[in-house]
Amino acid sequence: MTTFALAKDFITKRRYQILDENASDGHIAFRFQLNTIQFWGNPEDEHFFFMTLPNFVEVTETNVGEIKENCHEINKQVKLVKLYVMNDVILAAAEVYYLAEEDFEFQMMNALRHLVSAKAMYKKLGE
Repeated sequence: MTTFALAKDFITKRRYQILDENASDGHIAFRFQLNTIQFWGNPEDEHFFFMTLPNFVEVTETNVGEIKENCHEINKQVKLVKLYVMNDVILAAAEVYYLAEEDFEFQMMNALRHLVSAKAMYKKLGE
C-alpha cells in the first residue's frame, strides 16, 4: 500500500474530517483536535512522509524577534517536530520515516501528538 493510501486509511478509520486531498502529489489536509494538518507522502521515497501544522501565530515586524527566539527554544526541547517562520506565520513540521506498514499508524499518531504538543508549548511560552 502506498504512503498516501495508508494515510487516507488512517484518517478515515478515525473519522477525522478530510478537507482536501490530491493523490497525484500525495497531499491530504484534515482536521485533528481542532487543528488543520497538512500531510504529504513522497512517491519517490515510499516510506517517508511529512506533516505540518501551519498558521498558528501571525508574525509581524514588531514580534518577529520574540517569535524566532521562542521557536529556537522549542526546537531545542522537542525531537520530532521543528518550528519554522515562513513569510508571516509559524509552521510546525514533522518529518517521518517508517519501516513497514505495521509501523505507519504508530508513527502517524506520534507525529500528530508532537505537532499539537509543539503548538501548545509555543502558546505557553507566549503567556
